[in-house]
Amino acid sequence: MTIPSTLSDRRIRPVTASLFRRQNLIWIAIGLALSFYAYLAAQSGWHNLPFNSDPQRIELLDKVQRLSNEGAPYSAVAKDAQEAFPVWNNIMAWIAGTHYGFGTNGVTEPTRFYATMTAVQKSALSTHMILGSACIVLGVFQFWPWFRRTYRRVHRALGVLYILCAFTMVFASMYHLIHTGIENTYQGFTFYIQLWFLVISTLVTQTLALYFLAKRNISLHFSFQSYTYAAFLSAPLQRYDWFTFGWFYPHLSQGEVNNLVNIMGFWECLLMAYLILVWNRAASPLRPKAPEKAATPKGKQVVISVFAGVGILTAVAQYLLFPGLGSWTAPRAIVPASTIAADALLFDGKSLQNVIFTLALVSAMICGTWLMLFDTTARRVRKTFYVSAIVAGLFQLSWGWQLGEPNMRVISGGGFYMLSGLSIIGFTLGAIFLEISGLWEEIMVLAVNFAFVPVLLLWMHAIWYMLDVIPQHYLDVGHGYILAAGGAILFPMFNGFFGSFTSAETRARAIY
Repeated sequence: MTIPSTLSDRRIRPVTASLFRRQNLIWIAIGLALSFYAYLAAQSGWHNLPFNSDPQRIELLDKVQRLSNEGAPYSAVAKDAQEAFPVWNNIMAWIAGTHYGFGTNGVTEPTRFYATMTAVQKSALSTHMILGSACIVLGVFQFWPWFRRTYRRVHRALGVLYILCAFTMVFASMYHLIHTGIENTYQGFTFYIQLWFLVISTLVTQTLALYFLAKRNISLHFSFQSYTYAAFLSAPLQRYDWFTFGWFYPHLSQGEVNNLVNIMGFWECLLMAYLILVWNRAASPLRPKAPEKAATPKGKQVVISVFAGVGILTAVAQYLLFPGLGSWTAPRAIVPASTIAADALLFDGKSLQNVIFTLALVSAMICGTWLMLFDTTARRVRKTFYVSAIVAGLFQLSWGWQLGEPNMRVISGGGFYMLSGLSIIGFTLGAIFLEISGLWEEIMVLAVNFAFVPVLLLWMHAIWYMLDVIPQHYLDVGHGYILAAGGAILFPMFNGFFGSFTSAETRARAIY
């Protein structure tokens, strides 16, 4: 991916139209992978249509699940499974084994419910799947700079079709969620909340994309559309995660692996959407006059400083004075005892580790906040942030390794700390590499936000505890922890991604 030039370089660089540029070839490969999933999703929608229903399918589902729980090889259930399940389910079982693909605590339970739905409900779900597939394929062309600039009229025509499919798909999703309820949604409460979040946020951002198109603000139109595409990409990325982690953990249930996927799903989608935004922005010419960097408003400085101050105090209390989730009321109330016990092993009797991590985390928070609010040119503060952030990230990677794989005892395993550690280290290294680029500040915003993720984990537990909306059954199987960890990972990605919509680098480009 081409890195944008610095803002001091005001030359307008022509966009090379060659189809055979490296970026285009990479995008074609990604497009083929997305299109393959789109085929699988459309086939699944067709499979669930009312006129394809068969009363004997539930019996086949039960038979396949029973044999899969007994460890039967795929060849022993292939004939029945191919009749009862869509193609993508069969591919997953073929890759990771039948216990993972069709066994208990996986996708067989919702598939059984789909077979019992009314004709209208089946039609709504199928419409969602088929139109979602169309949006994914259309997006491959709509977010491809070469195609968008080479075929302007086709881009506009496909855009109309994309928008119609997107709105129809969203309303079909709403109908399905309302009539399915929490108890019949895959993975229950956690996934139900995530789906509603996707539906509402997609509806809002798609509407805003149309509003800014009408205002001829193509930059914000494209930016909000990139979020809608991120929402659509949640489906293929989730399935590819299932395939990949199922191959790594075939002895676990698919639901256990999904505890990890739930935490990382939105992170993946927003990261890919950000890369798409950066790529398209880099393919746009620089404006003749560099935008002036506006000073951060005093009100914003105060709000962020207070937020950072509370975060610093929380970090000292959370990792130094009272380390471990078990030291706090909210996590004890909504997190399974086995997960609390596994978390305690990371901190109990490790005073020196806790001191070093807390100092590194607090240093990263202070330096990062100073850089973003007051002085981005302070070299010593930059270097201090880089070192502190990487040290804090390495500790989290170590904790993630110690917690290990996802299972019903530790719920997501080391997934939260692994992802948090990789993120802060990755974005910090990106900032070091891009110090002379216009991308530096955007990457730094992400790195600084991820310095607050360990603190956000405790805050998110407190929020779900105060809301008191998670049914006890789902608390007992770890949904409180999954929602808290997922929220802690999601917030910094959201903040950094939406901040890039109006960043100096975005305003410096004539996006069209």
